[in-house]
Amino acid sequence: MKKLFILCLSLILVGCSGLVIQGINVGRVADIGKKVLTSGDVSYEEEQNIGAQMTAVILGGASLHKNESVQQYVNRVGRWVALQSERPDIFWQFGVVDSPSINAFAMPGGYILVTTELLQTLSSEAELAAVLAHEIAHINERHHLVAMEKSNQLSLVGDVAMLAGDVYQAKNPGSANSDFYKNRAIAKQLINTTHNLYTKGLSKDDEYKADASAVVLLVRAGYDPYALVSVLQKLDQLNPDDSALQMLFNSHPKPVERLDAVSHIYDGLNEETGLSLPQRFYDIVM
Repeated sequence: MKKLFILCLSLILVGCSGLVIQGINVGRVADIGKKVLTSGDVSYEEEQNIGAQMTAVILGGASLHKNESVQQYVNRVGRWVALQSERPDIFWQFGVVDSPSINAFAMPGGYILVTTELLQTLSSEAELAAVLAHEIAHINERHHLVAMEKSNQLSLVGDVAMLAGDVYQAKNPGSANSDFYKNRAIAKQLINTTHNLYTKGLSKDDEYKADASAVVLLVRAGYDPYALVSVLQKLDQLNPDDSALQMLFNSHPKPVERLDAVSHIYDGLNEETGLSLPQRFYDIVM
């Protein structure tokens, strides 16, 4: 599982086609750094590249949980929900990180992390599915790329490819250019952009849209669509001054506001919808 997320360290040189990272041709991707981008211009290959780099930044401050059964379980639930989404064919990857914070993170390209503290707060598989569905919705709608576009940070899509190239050069001193630090400014920009996205958060509209989409995904996946309500109610009942909630509450609307915003989605739902499958409560030993 750990290998899935250390993409920025998996560098190989493939013939004349250029540097490739997990199938991403860095030489080609780097070219897009020379032009002005919009979120709609970014291909999936480019999106996956920036998402992998941002995931690596987050994992620089939190380690993956060592219980493989937990990692596999979250991946099974997440991938099943993702299969019901508008982008079922992308390379979805889910991970659990050891952290005292109650939070979940979605990165462009299909990368989603949840914290151990959040898992311990949830009571059912349906609630886990609700959390993952919300993050899946952010990726489906490319919310982070749009936010980067608004803050003029989309040049990073090409820049990080060049940064990865420098990592390769540094590992091979005999190469033509072995100055690993020449793109230190790009690395700093990547770290700052990632930090800002996950501490300041997306727009309220993006969060409300992700909640609405999550309800639809829960229904499609056969889970109780009211599991999202259950999660938001749990968060609302927690002490807002708890340090474990600081980042989540700083980057998201208040749970009561999210409950109010998503309420109209349930107006057209039959109460039996999504309840045909039994909800399996799980007991995970952390």
